[in-house]
Amino acid sequence: MRSDGTEFWSARKLVQLTEYETWRNFAAAVERAKIACQNSGSAPQDHFVDAVKMIELGKGGRREVEDFELSRFGAYLVVMNGDPRKMAIAAAQAYFAIRTRQAEVAERGLADVIDLAAARLRLIQTAQGLIDPGHLEAKARIVLARGLGDAPELDTATTPLYAQTYLEEKGLDRTEIKSMSPVFGKRIKAAYVLEYGKDPKQYPLETATGQVRNVNAYTESDRPLLDAVWAKYYGGAA
Repeated sequence: MRSDGTEFWSARKLVQLTEYETWRNFAAAVERAKIACQNSGSAPQDHFVDAVKMIELGKGGRREVEDFELSRFGAYLVVMNGDPRKMAIAAAQAYFAIRTRQAEVAERGLADVIDLAAARLRLIQTAQGLIDPGHLEAKARIVLARGLGDAPELDTATTPLYAQTYLEEKGLDRTEIKSMSPVFGKRIKAAYVLEYGKDPKQYPLETATGQVRNVNAYTESDRPLLDAVWAKYYGGAA
């Protein structure tokens, strides 16, 4: 760690970890890494800083030797440009290759999440003026929070709750939900009308197949009503 708090790796320390017998051979790998750094569009001087290191000699003597202060990226390039015949280098190269692949998969997954969130937000935007603003705001908050990997902070009076979602929470599979949804939905609606004297509002819902259709929509404040219907007709068993 430097005095300014930035981290670095000593090339002299790395040469020991990668099982090089001579500094000369390792220094050649450093030079190849500098070229790779330059070709990647990065400035080598930012990742390979010339330095010196004091080593202990016999009888209390000391001597300065060449060293490099490597950034994380610099250390990575040195390993990737090292001699793969050395077991430590081969193992490190395999490790970096696996981690790079994992990062690519994670990045692709994140891009898919972002695209899905953007599509859902566009759908929400087109519903402005047609659907209760509180419901739209709650839906938008949910989409944004999920896209960011966070838990949305919502008011139960505006947080949407659908019959399909409720059944999914009960652990039912897609076939069971498809079979049960029509009757379950009618029973919830009947209970809602009995409780409030009016029909529930309808909102667009994206189904598991990607279709968008209008369904009766409730909020988290209506969950006790759905629980009562579930307990009455399905024995309360998940």
